[in-house]
Amino acid sequence: MHNPPSAIAQQWNLGVRVNALTANASGTRLAAALGDGRLALLAADDGPQEPSLIHAHDGISLSLAACGDDFISGGDDGSVVRVGNDSEPKNLFRQKGKWIDHAAADPDGGIIAAAYGKNIQLLDGGGQPLGAPLLHPGSIGGMAFSPNGKRLAASHLNGVSLWWTNAKEQKPVVLPWKGSHLAVAWHPDGKIVMTAMQESALHGWRLADMNEMRMQGYAGKISAMRFSPRGRYLFTSGAAQAIGWPFFGGGPWGKAPIAIGTDRGMLASEVAPHPKDDIVAIGSQDGMIELAPTDGRPAVMIHPPVAEQGSAVTGLAWNSAGTCLFAALESGYLMLFTIDSVANAVKQ
Repeated sequence: MHNPPSAIAQQWNLGVRVNALTANASGTRLAAALGDGRLALLAADDGPQEPSLIHAHDGISLSLAACGDDFISGGDDGSVVRVGNDSEPKNLFRQKGKWIDHAAADPDGGIIAAAYGKNIQLLDGGGQPLGAPLLHPGSIGGMAFSPNGKRLAASHLNGVSLWWTNAKEQKPVVLPWKGSHLAVAWHPDGKIVMTAMQESALHGWRLADMNEMRMQGYAGKISAMRFSPRGRYLFTSGAAQAIGWPFFGGGPWGKAPIAIGTDRGMLASEVAPHPKDDIVAIGSQDGMIELAPTDGRPAVMIHPPVAEQGSAVTGLAWNSAGTCLFAALESGYLMLFTIDSVANAVKQ
């Protein structure tokens, strides 16, 4: 592993825990959810800038998601807030006395889902309710819209419920598997649903024939899982390296995963596949960030481990062109890496 002295193009100390980081649908803007209820907004380019800080919640942002080219945030104040280009937050939904544990939107931002306890309320893009709340057998562990936005997958105890987003009468298709299901991801072709489980494992269903897959052996909780742009691999955290499961050539059934990045015995906390190239950004629980090719070449460290406690990488996001990587640390730092800043550091 080559260790450049400094690959940071710009960094900002926000002074409060960063809970999440995400790009909008077009990859042109970034939002970071902060531990004091604010959102930090940035343009997703390599120009010098300062983040716009927007008060979104009277409490903590528990969930952050792209909503078309806007962002939505769900808070422990029971509200779902949408922030657009004008940076003025719009309160879309409020459930008094409840926490909005998860918020999600379809790719166009025309349908929004807000999860509180066992319920999900579907909303249109302006916050108007779409039917009655959708009730589940247990608290919602995670949710995600299908790539075409026509279905919503919601995980819970003992499985996943699939809902049609435009149906007048709702009865979910249930994908059963015992255990507590958390984060949810759809394959880019919309034919496979994957969940990360409390039991440090992955479970998945191929919808055409309900053939299932189970991936075990993780050392810790899988806090991040993302498909590569064409869906060839599903990359996950939860191990000492980023684990990539092959979804081509009949896989992942009967195929071993690849493990990329440096094995230091420290668990990966975030993964972000490059939008165009076969490279994955990997963030660790001690703040180290590296770029790892998927073809077995050595990884390049672009941010060293941090000695202080509470410096885990809590977010990684590329811009649409793949020329800028943004990273967030639990300790409150937001960082920008560019092609030029990494290349210059490697040359030194």
